[in-house]
Amino acid sequence: MTIAKETLSETTTQAIEAARPELVEVALDIHAHPELNYQEQHAAQLLSGTLEKHGFKVERGVGGVETAFTATLPGEVGGGPTVAVLAEYDALPEIGHGCGHNLIAMAAIGAGLGLKANLGGLPGNIMVIGTPAEEGGGGKIRMLDAGVFKGVDAVLSSHPSSNRTVIPTEIPMGESWSLAMVGYRYIFHGKAAHAAAMPHEGINALNGVIHLFNGIDSLRQHLREDTRIHGIITDGGMAPNVVPEYAAANFMLRCRDRDYLSDVIVGRVRQAAEGAAAMTGCRLEIEEYYPFYENVRPNAVIAGLLLNNAGVSGLPLDEPFPGRQGSAASTDFGNVSQALPAYELRYAVSETPVASHSREMTETAISEYAINAAINVAKAMTLTACDLLLDPSALLAAKAEFDQRTAA
Repeated sequence: MTIAKETLSETTTQAIEAARPELVEVALDIHAHPELNYQEQHAAQLLSGTLEKHGFKVERGVGGVETAFTATLPGEVGGGPTVAVLAEYDALPEIGHGCGHNLIAMAAIGAGLGLKANLGGLPGNIMVIGTPAEEGGGGKIRMLDAGVFKGVDAVLSSHPSSNRTVIPTEIPMGESWSLAMVGYRYIFHGKAAHAAAMPHEGINALNGVIHLFNGIDSLRQHLREDTRIHGIITDGGMAPNVVPEYAAANFMLRCRDRDYLSDVIVGRVRQAAEGAAAMTGCRLEIEEYYPFYENVRPNAVIAGLLLNNAGVSGLPLDEPFPGRQGSAASTDFGNVSQALPAYELRYAVSETPVASHSREMTETAISEYAINAAINVAKAMTLTACDLLLDPSALLAAKAEFDQRTAA
């Protein structure tokens, strides 16, 4: 089936621009009600309710995740694949939407409405999937494990990215576009005592944590250069005149290679923690702090479609910098990209650089520039989803590349 790109673009633009006031209200509402991971009751109800109002079949609490949802519409042609657009909507502690998830949510709703407007000529199914708890909770991982993505052929998403919009299509095989990540909580159990009168009767748990930090610092030069290890002390004692009997630190461990992370880094840090416990006489306890976030697997076929549609949608593009593309952060979108063909479009939300996870980004996430960009992203994702639904060869090529990168 062939539908002229001009027709698709015109229908998409009209639908999304007509919904602009509603979309802006969604973005501002979520921004004004920041909710931490797995607590996104307001955002989940707002987003799913908006789609339900527009005729989508909504299922809430999917995959056993209370604040997750799916919103589905079947194409009117019958048969065909399923393309999903992902929404994120959790916030960060203290600084709110300093990662711009309110914009991700708005763009996903906009793409859903753009696809609905083109529904009469589309085969297959369109979905908007609400994925909570990206900021460390691993909502997409739980949803993948529960089978929520079963039957989905390709996935699109978006993410604010400072002041540049780049869509590379020349992507070396085996390249990773984010850092795989896992987090652990290292707990040291000691013995309390009077720090001045009877320090020899105590076992200092805080010393165990300090030795762990020192041990990790000694490790750094002997680990691959793409390794990132960073942590905070969450518990270090209650009073300076009492030997701390309990101390703990949370660490995040990252690397572009998930195998190197799991097979080398995790074990080396564990050894450092065990050594710190042995030196201080503490008992060590280790708990999982963050689930295992896979590194993002890119897809040049979907990138090429988005590149073509970005220009049609009014999204200005920047030239890629030389070398590796993608992000040095971590996301559970990586787990989705390891399961099926997927692409997350990173786009400019400011004319000047703005750091993610900052109060400046929180302010930027409701700026006119950022909102306009997210609406144009919604148009580009709509047209790209249409390409994948209408052209079987495009989807087959995206799947073939996914298989190649899996093998690589």
